[in-house]
Amino acid sequence: MKPLGKEFHIAPMLDVSTVEFRYFIRLLTRRAFIWTEMVVAETLVYNAMNKDCNNIFADDENEIELYPTLRRYCGYWDEREAMKDFHPSIHDYVNPHPTICQIGTNDPEQAAFATRIVQKCGYDRIDLNAECPSDRVTGKREFGAALMKDQDAAVSVVKSIAKTIQSMDQSTLCHGESSGNFEHRSHNNTCLPFSVKTRIGVDENDSFENIVGFIGQLVDAGCHRFVIHARKVYTRGLSPAQNRTVPPLNYPFAYKLMKTFPECKFIVNGGIMSLEHARKVAFGCSSCSYEDTNSANGKEITLSSEEGQIDDHSVPCKKCNLPHGSCIAPSKKAPDNLHGVMVGRLARDHPAELADVDRYFYGEASNPCKNRRELMEKYIAFLERVYPRRCCDYDEFVTLGMITDMECSIRQRTQYCDVCRDASFCENVRLDNNGSCDELKKNRNGVPWQDGTQNAPTPLQTKTPPSKILSKNGQSQKRHKRLTRKSPGAKIVSRVVDRALQPTLGILFGLPGNSKFRRELHRLSRDMVIRNCGPGYILKRAMMCVSEDVWDSPFVLNDGSCVTKYVPSK
Repeated sequence: MKPLGKEFHIAPMLDVSTVEFRYFIRLLTRRAFIWTEMVVAETLVYNAMNKDCNNIFADDENEIELYPTLRRYCGYWDEREAMKDFHPSIHDYVNPHPTICQIGTNDPEQAAFATRIVQKCGYDRIDLNAECPSDRVTGKREFGAALMKDQDAAVSVVKSIAKTIQSMDQSTLCHGESSGNFEHRSHNNTCLPFSVKTRIGVDENDSFENIVGFIGQLVDAGCHRFVIHARKVYTRGLSPAQNRTVPPLNYPFAYKLMKTFPECKFIVNGGIMSLEHARKVAFGCSSCSYEDTNSANGKEITLSSEEGQIDDHSVPCKKCNLPHGSCIAPSKKAPDNLHGVMVGRLARDHPAELADVDRYFYGEASNPCKNRRELMEKYIAFLERVYPRRCCDYDEFVTLGMITDMECSIRQRTQYCDVCRDASFCENVRLDNNGSCDELKKNRNGVPWQDGTQNAPTPLQTKTPPSKILSKNGQSQKRHKRLTRKSPGAKIVSRVVDRALQPTLGILFGLPGNSKFRRELHRLSRDMVIRNCGPGYILKRAMMCVSEDVWDSPFVLNDGSCVTKYVPSK
């Protein structure tokens, strides 16, 4: 199959689109555009000022030093670059590109600074968030969805981003240099493409004329790429989760908007229910059927031959038969300036659906992973590199992040502890009726211990005074006592473990053993002894409670004939 010329995007999701999540999704697809969580520009400015950077608002991006903290707060991660001091050669290196960084701000100077940081990090594109309904964003800070109301602020920020990109483009041409990966950038191979992610209305300002006026001002300010979440947003009265479900989706409205701005490029977001649905929205189709939780049979949708038009469809839509009257019907002929689709909750809740993106959506010959076991083994290897085991070292400090964020190295006394001493035999152990491993509950002398009690093995005490170790690692005695009091015996905080395991929670969606796998992950991650063996070991052990046939069965490939049954959750 030949490449099909459309784009597939993974939406930015708060507390979801972490480095771990993006790596996990990248194992499933090499071609999809993966977005970061929203990066608050004010945070980058604050951290730069703390580093005594006097030129944070300079016009030349070469004057800005990209500190590790700035790179971290900007969300950028390239394992080969970040882990070069720990693993000089990574055999299963995963290229993070293409990746898009979304920023949030209402200040032009902060937007300019964030744009230069995004450029230096090496992102492929930058996006301005003009749709987030969170109180933390739209309240005191007044950006996100608040920019749809304060359109003058939105215009000034877009002008600042466009001006900054233009100046960086000229500087790059003058110096004959470039930073980052430009494979997916514009044809001149220097300009950093940028977009604005917005919705079709906000509060009472939900008329077509209002959104046309808003988009028109942004176009005049220099933006020609837009990601349209095809539902309105309420800044008051609804929570962020409700704002993703209660306002009805209105695809006909989005198609009409695309037709109004033929010179712009659009990505449509919201309510994508499957990979098949995504392709039909992006490329158009002659007939589509959908099935929701209230209907046993698919419902045919009548389509018009005119570009971007659907016969007898309006919101509330009775033909699509979806909650709140949403309309997500593709058009028979997709608008020429519809350049792709974006999914969010589908990637979070049902990541295995993305295993066929490269072949089915992009026309590649094959996909990166063939089955769930191959995917999980690659992800476990990644976790064991970035979150090393803390069960058998001399140190007493607590792991608060990746190994690249630690200021001192971990001094291992043995490679494995009594719990994880032989990870390779996990595949051959006998499971009891509860799915737990009897052998793993015994130490080398065959004596069982109670996980998390005094009978469990204790870490070897180091000869170095704890105060010196803590000061070397940058953890104060007060913070160390607080962490150890909250989770006695644990050297890895629960936040780190949860962050590492979260991308895998939906990998068995719709399959036998899904609930059992999730429960086992939760149980193991809360065991203070097992947690020290690292999230990679926790995943490996939790996989044992599910039949091997489930992990070894190939991913289901799309043939365009299936009827989707996935309904996005909150």
